[in-house]
Amino acid sequence: MPPNKRLQKKALKLECEWGACQDSFSRMENFCKHAEGHLSAGNMAEEDEEEAEEERNCLWRDCGFCSVEGPEELRRHLFFHCYHTKLKQLGQQVLTAQPEIGSCSIGYHNRNIIPEIPDNFICLWEECEQPPYENPEWFYRHVEMHSLCIDVPTGDCEVPICCRWKDCEATAKGRPKLREHLRSHTQEKVVACPGCGGMYASNTKLFDHIIRQSAMEGQRFQCSHCSKRFATERLLRDHMRTHVSHYKCPLCDMTCPSPSSLRNHIKFRHSNEKPYSCEYCEYSCKNLIDLRKHLDTHSSEPGFHCDVPGCGFTSRTPGTMKIHHKREHEGSFIARYKCHVCGQCFTRGNNLTVHLHKKHQFKWPSGHPRFRYKEHEDGFLRLQLIRYESVELTEQLMRERQNRQAEEDEDGDQTEGQEMDEESAICKILNGGCKGVVV
Repeated sequence: MPPNKRLQKKALKLECEWGACQDSFSRMENFCKHAEGHLSAGNMAEEDEEEAEEERNCLWRDCGFCSVEGPEELRRHLFFHCYHTKLKQLGQQVLTAQPEIGSCSIGYHNRNIIPEIPDNFICLWEECEQPPYENPEWFYRHVEMHSLCIDVPTGDCEVPICCRWKDCEATAKGRPKLREHLRSHTQEKVVACPGCGGMYASNTKLFDHIIRQSAMEGQRFQCSHCSKRFATERLLRDHMRTHVSHYKCPLCDMTCPSPSSLRNHIKFRHSNEKPYSCEYCEYSCKNLIDLRKHLDTHSSEPGFHCDVPGCGFTSRTPGTMKIHHKREHEGSFIARYKCHVCGQCFTRGNNLTVHLHKKHQFKWPSGHPRFRYKEHEDGFLRLQLIRYESVELTEQLMRERQNRQAEEDEDGDQTEGQEMDEESAICKILNGGCKGVVV
């Protein structure tokens, strides 16, 4: 085990990896604000309400994430990239100070794969009324504040302190131990591997991660979905379960990987509840982002004017103005969405969706709100064709589809077409209890 060196704090170098951006920041506040600007430019540019239903893609390098549940999900995802970038920087500083440990040998292309963030971060400290956070950095700082605000007798650094988290009866000796204990509730990590992006709760666990790699002869088993590697087939099979969508919507064929994502699906797809109302008209919507976009329509004066001489373009949002500049004055609006059938390219996912639907007669399965697009090695975003379902769930969907088909055959109403059949591409993965399905 390496010596327990106390590292001097060094300035962070937080590099933005959104698209071609390479801006760098030393403070998280500035970094997060900058990253949020990319999101506004990419998703607040259009004026019709169909934009609320279109694909929202993360353009962070080597990520390829596509939001399904709405703009809030993509915002949480982006802020987690910012937090993850900070942890990787801290990990790089730790490993640089301990060169004898070595470096990570796992594929570098996994470095920006981050976990699913289905909900905002909620503080469950007793009597805390702080609204949920969408940014993990601010959430963890807030929870740390609770540990700092507890009264501790002067000079007694190891006095037992009761944790006041909901339903927790644990005690910790002193503030540092309480802070460490709170991470068991928040799942906060303190460092990440700069090579593969894995996050850890302590520097020691990061060291173990690096040392364990050199002890293994090789990691021959690779996940076909996210490309992570494992030393044994059993470890790979256990990992594959994290990709499986176990939870089926009772109202349609949609399946979700977690109960929280299923709740969000039902809220946005099957509920008519619209709790956010406009104070100026009868408009209401399901989330705060859409309400803010609507409120801009009540502004009599456009807030932004094109600064190119001779151009009279105006807009209500900076995102619309930025895209106008790229399209009309910079010529840099890249068509990154590519049809995997004919190779035609589009600047927006929604345009490719319309193309696949009308040109190639593709349809998504019942309950799935839209196509998903995944970034490939050549930089283009193409239709994601594989989705993992549990064996039992897949077989249930197949039986339901066959029953519906039989009823249509009996009624004589069957129509011919070139629909994408999600059951036609079922394949077994390692006999490990999950299947891939085209969606």
